[in-house]
Amino acid sequence: MKNEHCFDIAIIGAGPSGCSAALTLRSSQCSIALFEKSEFPRNKICGDGICDRSVNTLKAINPAYFDEFIATQQPLCIRNTELTYKNHTYIVDFKNFGYTCKRRDFDNFLFSLVQRDGKNISIFQNCGIRDVEQTSAGMNLIAENGETYFAKIVLVCTGATSKIARKLTGSQYDSSKMGVAVRAYYSGVKNLTNDTLELHYKKEFFPGYLWIFPLNDGTANVGFGCRVGAETKQNDIRAVFESWLANDEQLRQRFAGATMISPLQGGLVPYNVDEFTCCGDNFCVCGDAANLIDPISGGGIGSAMVSGYFAAQVAEQCIAKNDCSPLATKEYEKMLRQRVEREMHTRYVIQKTIQNHPWTMDVLAFVGKQARLLQKIKSWYFQ
Repeated sequence: MKNEHCFDIAIIGAGPSGCSAALTLRSSQCSIALFEKSEFPRNKICGDGICDRSVNTLKAINPAYFDEFIATQQPLCIRNTELTYKNHTYIVDFKNFGYTCKRRDFDNFLFSLVQRDGKNISIFQNCGIRDVEQTSAGMNLIAENGETYFAKIVLVCTGATSKIARKLTGSQYDSSKMGVAVRAYYSGVKNLTNDTLELHYKKEFFPGYLWIFPLNDGTANVGFGCRVGAETKQNDIRAVFESWLANDEQLRQRFAGATMISPLQGGLVPYNVDEFTCCGDNFCVCGDAANLIDPISGGGIGSAMVSGYFAAQVAEQCIAKNDCSPLATKEYEKMLRQRVEREMHTRYVIQKTIQNHPWTMDVLAFVGKQARLLQKIKSWYFQ
């Protein structure tokens, strides 16, 4: 009789990376466990932007899932981004950027697909994993409730503050590789454009920015994020956000009749700094736990989903070959590097250059006024 606490693959965390991994494995012959410390639906602090990589990964897992996402969640389709710096706005258009959808709804949508289609997946809600221990055969998982589980390979999808990821990879907390952000939902914001994201920049906070993202119910996700160690610190980032809205002439007018309809909440944002330490003996680390957030935009859902998708494929191969060694799991890192390394490297170089030489923002602003040149830069950046 099969031990109900023993699995081929364990996925710790049921966010976008964990659910993407689970959905990728929904038809496999492996026994899967998905652990989530809370219960769905649950809130997640986020800008609520669902980029093209998120969409493409969902389609790769199952094209019907994308159609179902559109039909059930009715997200706003985003075609443009407005970049505002020194009271000048630059319009960047996209053919297929993505959507806005509240993370509570998007995460719950992905989780509901796992519940419905993952017949080989045992789901454990309200079951946080507090520690893991390597054995000769795999990995023991110790839950917060005292229960112990076993898996031959573990996919760690536990978010930005993951102690398990740091333990397995040997990486340390490093504030120079972290950002911090706050956000709240507002109603009554004037002059929202349903197909346009707004990013507002100030030189002293780059690569941080203030954002205004429209949502399909007429409200807006409004927030501010910057790197840890910038002029603002984590404990006063709320004051910076509130001061920006109150003192910027255009924003003050637009928010004059607006109402904050949720608490202002914040969290850490682990940038990718051109490093990929994300696998080893019987494990792969995905999403924010692997520091896969874009160093310029601060977006991480797309990279989280594609990392879960890749890690699931590699985990299934490892089980089939009965080989979960570091050499075998290294294939996950290779796939991840091939998909995102070049763009992460480029964006990290841009981040560091402007961070070390703030005057370059003024140069870029001047260049941005030249429409044809801006179009060429946009094409280079996104390709």
